[in-house]
Amino acid sequence: MTTGTQVTLLRRMTRPQGQGETENPLTSSRAVRLALTKAANDSVGLVLTVESVGEEVIALDDMLATLGADLMLVGLERDGALSGLIALDMEMRAAVLEMETIGAVLTRPADTRAPTQTDKALCDPVLQSFLGAFPQAVLGTPLEGWMDGIAIGAKVESARAAGLVLVDCTYRVVRMSVDLGVADRRAQLVIALPLVEVAAVPEAAPPVPVDWHQIFRENVHDAPACLEALLYRAPISLATAQALKVGTVLPLPGCTVNSVRLLSPDGHEVAQAKLGQIGGYRAVRLEAAPSPQLSELPHQTTAAHLGMPDVMDVDAMTLPADLPETSSEMLDLPNAAEALDVTGADMPDFPDVSFDPDPL
Repeated sequence: MTTGTQVTLLRRMTRPQGQGETENPLTSSRAVRLALTKAANDSVGLVLTVESVGEEVIALDDMLATLGADLMLVGLERDGALSGLIALDMEMRAAVLEMETIGAVLTRPADTRAPTQTDKALCDPVLQSFLGAFPQAVLGTPLEGWMDGIAIGAKVESARAAGLVLVDCTYRVVRMSVDLGVADRRAQLVIALPLVEVAAVPEAAPPVPVDWHQIFRENVHDAPACLEALLYRAPISLATAQALKVGTVLPLPGCTVNSVRLLSPDGHEVAQAKLGQIGGYRAVRLEAAPSPQLSELPHQTTAAHLGMPDVMDVDAMTLPADLPETSSEMLDLPNAAEALDVTGADMPDFPDVSFDPDPL
């Protein structure tokens, strides 16, 4: 082991974990090299080196024009239909054949000849291994997903025959120059498949400013509100309630058209209203509650106001001679308040407003 090798190993051992991935990120070119090198070695024991990887995106006709007559064309199928091509030159086919027959790559160049079905059958193990390793090797690179679901198909006779079957679209072509490790023998392998376009993620529209105060206000205003109009309330006995019948008149002492109160569902008074009518229907109009009429009492006492003595002498009191005799019968006092007439004869008419008598 040389001094330079020892230094390199020491640097790798002392390098922090994860630093190597940061310094040497996996590229699509490197991923393709690793996939082909591993496939050739695992399938037929062929040790090769991928010198260069070229990539281009071209149309179908331009892709077919780059395929030479000496290449063996093998179909690549996706979902049972021909989707692309993989091509091997004579040197690549000969190196695979030599490894499978004599176990080594010869030093002399391969003889030029037309590809046969036997060549395709002998190269299938390498191609199958390469297609199996390719999708996993290119994860995280621009080639990810490009060869997913691809299977080896039949041998294609010529580029012209392939052009009659392949879809006319944009193709990605990957070319690999391979060093076979013996003398000056170099090979070539070409893959052509339709370009997989990744759907562009639409830019998110900038958020529209939202007036939460206005939205909250509108929602609150649209909320249903239930108010109960109360004109009079008084407790009655069960006997009185059972005695009620059609035509019974219930007096409402102290009630006027201004005595209507609007109550919330929990019983709290919300507003004062006046009873009236609109278009033949009962209606109430909100009004300010009447202020109580209060007056101050005079400072003098009631006895002084009436001219009565502070101390009453019962024994000295004599009744006037002309005082009439009182009867045992009670005097009929007039009612303190008249019953409220709600038939509508004396109710004020409110101005017409837009009103739907039917409930929502």
